Amino acid sequence: MVRKADDLHRCHQHHAHRPRGNLGPVLSVITYEDEAEAIAIANDSDFGLQAYVLSSDEDRALRVARQLIAGRVVINGAPHDPRAPFGGFRQSGLGREIGAYGLDAFLEPRAILKPAA
Repeated sequence: MVRKADDLHRCHQHHAHRPRGNLGPVLSVITYEDEAEAIAIANDSDFGLQAYVLSSDEDRALRVARQLIAGRVVINGAPHDPRAPFGGFRQSGLGREIGAYGLDAFLEPRAILKPAA
């Protein structure tokens, strides 16, 4: 997303970041007034596999990343971490692969309860 430039495209903005039938990376460039609006635009999607935050202010990047509805949020081009869980939200899927969270689908935990002695 880019900061406020020209609002001529606003009438099409609502649909610009809503891919239909696309499978693959999609990049939308949409202007915004402030951080709250940028987060609202990013979260206004049926999908949520991975998001990216770019900022020279690490605290701000973390604050924004925590508010994005996505299975993974990459800050400033951080490298892939094979230990981190992978999976999406909404129509980007349920569950996680890789890492400890990826093992959960294969586990069948149980509890055994007994009265106190």
